[in-house]
Amino acid sequence: MENARCERCKGFTIETRAFPVRHCALPAGSGRYMAIVRIRRAKQTVEDWHLPCTGRRCASADEAHREAVDYAIRAINTGCFADAGPPVCVTV
Repeated sequence: MENARCERCKGFTIETRAFPVRHCALPAGSGRYMAIVRIRRAKQTVEDWHLPCTGRRCASADEAHREAVDYAIRAINTGCFADAGPPVCVTV
């Protein structure tokens, strides 16, 4: 099952992909989710990571996407990727 999403913020594209994570200490069927994030500007990948707090897992794929996008937007807003150059218009 494909569980990927894409959002835009200030010339950046934020791609998230949520996936289930199982833990042997939890009862069967009580999976949690975590999301990986790719931030792009034009066709260049600027950053590719997961949230730094890997011990915290979300109860749903939607929550994992929300947390990952919120974190990415905070990073963009603080100027972490200012050296990525100006946005380039790409026609699809």
